[in-house]
Amino acid sequence: MDNRFSEWLNYTLLDNSVAHWLWFIGILLSGVLLKKGLSLTVSRTVYRVIKSEAGNIPLAEFVRLTRRPFELLIILLAIYSAFDRLTVPVEWDLHPATEPGLLRTIERVFLTLMAGAMGWLGIRVIKFVALVAKQQALETHSPIDDQLVPFLKDTAILFWVLTCFFLMLNKVFEVNVWALITSLGIGGLVVALAARETIENLIASVAIMVERPFSVGDAITLGTVSGDVEQVGFRSTRLRADDGSLVSIPNRLLTSQTLENTTQRTHRRAKFYLRLPYNTSTTNLESLLLNLKTTLSQSPVSPDKETTVRLDNFGESGLEVLVIYHVKTASWKEFMQVREEINFKFIQAAQQSNVTLIPSTSEIHLSKS
Repeated sequence: MDNRFSEWLNYTLLDNSVAHWLWFIGILLSGVLLKKGLSLTVSRTVYRVIKSEAGNIPLAEFVRLTRRPFELLIILLAIYSAFDRLTVPVEWDLHPATEPGLLRTIERVFLTLMAGAMGWLGIRVIKFVALVAKQQALETHSPIDDQLVPFLKDTAILFWVLTCFFLMLNKVFEVNVWALITSLGIGGLVVALAARETIENLIASVAIMVERPFSVGDAITLGTVSGDVEQVGFRSTRLRADDGSLVSIPNRLLTSQTLENTTQRTHRRAKFYLRLPYNTSTTNLESLLLNLKTTLSQSPVSPDKETTVRLDNFGESGLEVLVIYHVKTASWKEFMQVREEINFKFIQAAQQSNVTLIPSTSEIHLSKS
């Protein structure tokens, strides 16, 4: 029985024994079946090593980021180990991997996949490091850290991807990278022109970091777009609009157009007209102006800015009293609350002065002759 089993294992099929074919199948199945468990084990082991530097970022987040790249690496290593057990049949007359041919193409495809998997893993590690840095930035009072971390993360990812790409060209395809870069010539100029907007956005992002016209969390307005800054990247800035939607604005627009940072304002101004009928007596009008000034003096308006209550104009629909005051706040909600309180007091002042307030639109009455 043992001799027959040994003979069966040594039976040759396509220049490989049955034992080698069993090893091939077993390694592939083991890689497919154990990839999830092995990737979880590797991720948890790596996390334990860096746990002291991970801060409050949990293990689950690190596993979520790195499990899939580790699975891909395990599958690729299993494929390599499995095929390493086999030899190419002589009758196929294939050139060795060191010479141009099918085997060399397969080897390069495999090494390209390995480079891609390592690049993917590196990107996920950079994102995890960015999460740790973001957590540490939240513990500081400076908003610069919150703005700088996403920018550095995107820059590091771009640098890592380019490094992996050029290393793959050099090691896998045996391309002289430096000669390739220097020989681009007109082609490089065409690529640079095609990427002009990307380069402009990158330069604009550096300008935003240096000049700091706004920080993460500030409310800004650019043309018809307004919202709170959530992230500043090397290509675009993300705003959370008032309606909850996420808006991405190219950085070059933020540096080339007029931008209003409403968070940095120290005051909010209220300017409007109160309109009165032309038949309002001067006594009642003077009483109203005095009551309005008294109301503003007793309200939470800014003492640093002068208030204005004046009979300003003789409008189409009536007398127009100009009212200007400032509230020392950057919050729109707080400003509207103060303004509402003052409006109620103005109504009471008009009632006390026996003055009727009229709308700004004039009424036209038509009659039959």
